Amino acid sequence: MGSSIMKTPIMRPPLEAVLFGFERIGMVIRIAWLPIAIVILLYGGSLALLAGAGMSAADFSTSDPEEAIEALFENSGFLAGYIVLCTFMPLVVMLVLSCVYVAVTRAATFAYFEPPSLPFYFALGPRELRYFVTQFLYGLLIAVTGVIMFVFVAGAIGLTAVASEAVDGQAKALIIAPGALLAIWIFIVWLWVVLRLLPVLPIAAVENRISFGDAWAMTKGNFWRLLVSGALFLSILQGVVFILFILFFIPAAIVIALLAVAGFGVIGPAAFILFAFLALLLIPAIIALASFTLAAEAAFPARIYAYLSDCGDDCRIY
Repeated sequence: MGSSIMKTPIMRPPLEAVLFGFERIGMVIRIAWLPIAIVILLYGGSLALLAGAGMSAADFSTSDPEEAIEALFENSGFLAGYIVLCTFMPLVVMLVLSCVYVAVTRAATFAYFEPPSLPFYFALGPRELRYFVTQFLYGLLIAVTGVIMFVFVAGAIGLTAVASEAVDGQAKALIIAPGALLAIWIFIVWLWVVLRLLPVLPIAAVENRISFGDAWAMTKGNFWRLLVSGALFLSILQGVVFILFILFFIPAAIVIALLAVAGFGVIGPAAFILFAFLALLLIPAIIALASFTLAAEAAFPARIYAYLSDCGDDCRIY
């Protein structure tokens, strides 16, 4: 990268990420439908097994909810299924979806990259495995530093509260203000770690290697730019998702209200059939909304990586 410090633009990465989400939504749906279907089947099977174990372990002789829950968790089969569902299943889902995130990240970095036009796209090779490991380590780092941040912030707030109880008047404000500033500063330090390592995911997807050190060096001198750019991206993404949600689901709510006014009610065979038909019509909208969100979320760090790696015209997508 040379001796000079690369600077990432502030506005372009969030705007390009959102535009990418719209323009490449067809590609994302094509490569993501099978992995998503696998995830649904895995979760569905796990929930079915857990429900079966729960039914066999349930104590129907008691009406006390606490006793019923205690009976469930005393059953080894239900407890094992619950642990697998809550602990290991998210990792399996992360592994399965790695192929989607790798393909979307590469497409958001290089305009010429196009995943194979296969009806059953499911690539899970060394590149995807490295991305999965990187994603796991990055998520673990965020969680661990988040817990440390929470402990320090809670300690700062607690000490401030105890100290402020011993004084009155303006002296109380003199104690509370530094405590609040300390809590804010600790939160900024946590964000500093998270954002400085953001390119580690594109590095894994594009360069097929795990390097937290290069990600850290790449973002040197860019924290405040990344902070503002990330805030803009989240604001734009949430605004777009909210508008799309309104456009997709408000008409459905209006139809349901009209059905109720027309005398179908909210229960009964006729209303159930109409609601089921309405739900089927909404499935494509749900898939499209989820695909757009996935594409934009993967594209944002990819565009940050593109600018900080100084890959020039190779990384120009607009």
